[in-house]
Order: sequence, then C-alpha cells, then structure tokens
Amino acid sequence: MTTGGYTGRLLRLDMNELDFSVETPREEDLKDLIGGEGLGIKYLYDEVPAHADALGPDNKLVFMTGPLTGTLAPTSGRHCVVTKSPLTGLETTAHAGGYWGPELKFAGYDGIIVEGQSEKPVYVFVDDEEVHFYKADGLWGRDTIQTDTLIKRQLDDDKLNITYIGPAGENLVKYATIMNDQQRSASRGGPGAVMGSKKLKAIAVRGTRDVHAANPAKYYQSMNELLDTCYDHVVTGSLFPAYGVTGIMGLMNEKGVLPTKNHYTGNFRGADKISGQAMAKTMLTKTRGCFCCTIHCTRVIDIEYGPYHGIRGKGPDYDSTVAFGSQCGNDNLEAIAQANILCDQYGLDTVSAGATIAWAMELYEKGIIDKLDTRGVELSWGNHEAMTSMVPKIATRSEFGAVLADGLDEAAKKIGRGSEKYIQCVKNLDLPGIEARGSKGMALGYATDNRGGDNLRPFASMAECFGFRSKELGMPDSFDPLSEAGKAQWMIPCQNYFVAVNSLVVCMFTVIAFTVEPSQYARHLSALTGFSFDKERLLEAGERIWNLQRAFNAREGFTRKDDRLPFRMTEPLPNGPDAGSAVYLNRMLDEYYELRGWDKETGWPTPGKLRALRLDYVVKDLEKAGPAARQAAA
Repeated sequence: MTTGGYTGRLLRLDMNELDFSVETPREEDLKDLIGGEGLGIKYLYDEVPAHADALGPDNKLVFMTGPLTGTLAPTSGRHCVVTKSPLTGLETTAHAGGYWGPELKFAGYDGIIVEGQSEKPVYVFVDDEEVHFYKADGLWGRDTIQTDTLIKRQLDDDKLNITYIGPAGENLVKYATIMNDQQRSASRGGPGAVMGSKKLKAIAVRGTRDVHAANPAKYYQSMNELLDTCYDHVVTGSLFPAYGVTGIMGLMNEKGVLPTKNHYTGNFRGADKISGQAMAKTMLTKTRGCFCCTIHCTRVIDIEYGPYHGIRGKGPDYDSTVAFGSQCGNDNLEAIAQANILCDQYGLDTVSAGATIAWAMELYEKGIIDKLDTRGVELSWGNHEAMTSMVPKIATRSEFGAVLADGLDEAAKKIGRGSEKYIQCVKNLDLPGIEARGSKGMALGYATDNRGGDNLRPFASMAECFGFRSKELGMPDSFDPLSEAGKAQWMIPCQNYFVAVNSLVVCMFTVIAFTVEPSQYARHLSALTGFSFDKERLLEAGERIWNLQRAFNAREGFTRKDDRLPFRMTEPLPNGPDAGSAVYLNRMLDEYYELRGWDKETGWPTPGKLRALRLDYVVKDLEKAGPAARQAAA
C-alpha cells in the first residue's frame, strides 16, 4: 500500500493459541470507512456472529488508529476500541488519548484485532516487527499504575506505551475501562471487561517508524490551517486550555442543563465549587496534553491539605465531575478528584460509576434501599465519603458493589421494589453530563445514538445553548433549545460528521463547538492519504459508518422501541431556567427516521439506503432478521 497516513498492516492476536498474524486492510474499506471507528465496526460486523456473548470467545476486541493518528495534525494522539458491549449488547466504540495510539502506528500497525480467549493471564509486547506473549500471573490483581510500572521494569524500558486493564476488567465489571499511559481511558460500554474475559492484561508497544503524507506540501498547508483554527477559537484556544472542559460547568448550570441528583433537575447550587475555575484556584499544578495536542485540557492536581491530602495525578474532566459531583449532590471537589483517580486505578468508567452511585443515592433517599442493603454505607446525597468508598467495592464486586457491578438494568432486577423507574440510561448506557430536557437536540441525540447514552455525537448543547454552529452542516442561524421542531434536519449531518472525525482519529474537542469544519478535515485527509475527499465524501463516509453501526445493533434485535429516553425525561423539570420542560420524542423520531432513510416502524436502515451507501451485503442480514424485529417493535 503506497498511500500516506496508513501503515497498511493490521495485527491479529489469537488468544486461544497465543499466536499472531499480520494482514492488510482493503483499500476500498479505507476509502469508504476511513479508519478508526469506521474500520473497527466493519471488522466487528463481519467477524462477530449475531447474538454472540460479549464476554465469550466469539466477541472480538478491535484496537484501531486512524489515518491522522501519529501525524502532526492537532490532537492526533488517539486510538479507539471497538467491541460488542457487555453492558448494552450493542456495538460500542471507546476512544482514548495519550501516546499509545501513535506508538502503535510507529510500530507499523493501523490496528490490532484480538480474538479468542486465553486460559491464563498474559500480556503482549509489540516491538516493531516482533510480537511476544508473556505470562501475566504476577500482574493479575494489580491496579493500572502498578501494572504500568511492573511491565516497564520487566521489559527494561520506562518509555514504553502500554494499555491495560485494572481489577474491574479482571472481575468482568460491565463498565470496566481500558487504560493507557496511566491517565487516559477507553471507557464507555465496558471494553475492559471484554479484555478481561480474554485474560489479556496489557499490550505494550514500542515503534520506530515514521508516518508519511502522500502530498507533503498540501499536507503541511492544511495542517497549519487546522492549527490556526484551533488556536483562534475561543473554546479550543482559550477556555479549555485555561480551565479544562470543566470550565463550562458554570455555563451549563446557568442554562439549566447540568444534570443534578440523578437527573432530577438541571441546576446545582454547588456548581461554582466544582468548576474548572475552582480547580485552578485550589489544586491545579499544571496542564498536560496528548500527543501533538494544542488544547492541553488534562488537569494535573495536587491536594495539599484536608481529608484528601496527598491525592495527586490527573484531575477529573467534565463528565467525571458531573457524575461524582452534581449527580451525587456533592460539591466537594477533592472527593470528586479522589473518586476519579480511584476509577483510573481500578479501571472503571467514571460516568457509569458515578451515575450508578447517584441512582443508588436516590433509592436510599426514597427508602427503596437502606443500610441493610448497602452493608452499612449511608448513601445519602452529598455524602462524599460514602461515594468514594463505593468505587473499589464496585471494581472488586464486594458488598453492595457486587449489586452495582453489572450496570443499572441488572442492579434493578436484583433490588426490585420499583427501582427501575429511576434508571437514567439509553440502551442501558448511563447518561453523561447534559440534561436533555433543556436541550431537545441532545434528547434526540441520546435516543438515536448507536452506542446508547452518549453526548459527543454530537455535543448538541454547544449549539443549542451557546450558539456555536457549523457553516457547512446546514445548521440554523439561531436555536431554540426547548423546541422539538426541525432537530433531525441538522442533527443527522452532525452525527455523520462527528463519527467521521472519530474515524480519522482525532479529538472530538476539535468539533464539539464546530471549531474545524468538514471541508478542512477533508482537505487534510486528501493531502495525507492521497485519496480524493471533499466535504460531501467525508460526510457520506460518516453516514456509511453510522448505518453500519445501526445495522450491527439491528442484527442483535434492537429496534425503534430501544430509541427511547428514561421515564424522567417525560416529567417536567421542577425548577431552573427550563422549568416545566419535558421531552416528547415520537415526532422527532419520525422526522429523524424519514430523513435518515430508515424504516419508521423498526428504526432500521432500509434496503435502498444500505445499497445507496454500498452496504449491499448488509441487506440480506436485516431481511432475515426483519420479521422478528417487526413483531418486537409492534
């Protein structure tokens, strides 16, 4: 393969035989699906049979870079993990920053496909052309920081880039993460549990190759354009570098879209105490960026006094702060930092962990559970000591943590007593840091997202509540965040664009406020790869990826009935600037399916849409599964 940006090689790890092979991706797939999330769902769809056990040997764990990974494009230090989620039963794609993704590219691979299951714990060392399997008995049970340190010591290289799981992944907690570089995580949907099911503790990578551009002159020209755009924008050039993503905490609270007390309301009185501005005044020591990052959103903290004295490391990001802050009625920023670091050490998704604890707190408040259920833990709103104590209990499946470790749907089945009414999930994935009743575009985005409750595809409240808009995606000149009219018209091209960016692979922070336009990324991708991309072709690739993800879920039996919001979203907000607002989804869904070219009854892509996107091979699968789906949807 002579194109730029790609290595043209994929590494396949056979965990049954502890062996490996190398293969070449099809150039046609790279042109149609770009890489990253797009190429990952292609391999998942083609190779994982319908209804496979997510924690069984038939599921696969696909690590993917994108064509921009490891290049000089801003925020190119990323990779993604694609798998069938043990939490939702859907496809899930979890993205992580840092340096591991670029190092994999430098080792000569666009991705790694992990298949089968080892009988005993192992870790893998990818050293350019050489691939080694090592026993990991001495690492099993170790947290992520210990694992990172021990592998570097064993391989005698303290500069290795390593991705790994913690105790949560080993214990098959269904929202376990895959960590890398001690501070970055591929989190949503439980990819760490899949890695744990394969007895794969870690993958260490060392590479010495370069990434080349097909047209260097145009590549550097478009790269400088991207850099200037990111530096000049108020979000990526000023707000996030200064205060991190938690710098928007106060703004979200003012607009009434800051989830509070398990999404009871969208306002939190203690919002100013847990903001990025508060962090900068109290515990921030420096900032840090991923490979080739212009934003440096990562906060590095050191708590010098008080009950959490000695806590230092990566500070909590926005969604983590919401999950352990306003969602739990907690305004103690130090406790949020502690919970966040514990999640990283044990390998837990902070969003799901915090949301699960917040749900339990509401049950405790309403008397549905008590201290007998929680093994003596007083899970009252704002009890930050109780909150932080639950993190290791969940990761190790001990005491009440064992009830919460399989996600809210399973927890509600164990508890009963009407507890399911208070679950705030879409497709069993916990809702993150935006209150949908104050941003109806976000409500539609939550309901229709392929991996479940997700706020980054797109981050609609940035448009609806703060007026950021793209000139190229057909967005209106002004927004009414409480209106349900016309949301699908701009939501669909935004979803297509955002999933294309996830396939490049670069940071979503370059597009959540529509900093970089589609035509800019299309020019850069063309100069890098040598393929011919314009805005329309980039968005078409995104649409193809979105439909293939939807087809994977459809094949698993998911239909329109699963594109629903929690019951609470139909209840009017009790207070704040959006008081009285509720979500009525059906009309938005009808419009969405029609504009998508999907069947309104099932919520599936139609044969005509699939063929128009050159996904002909998917048509027979969905036709075969169609009658049962229509019966389920009825």
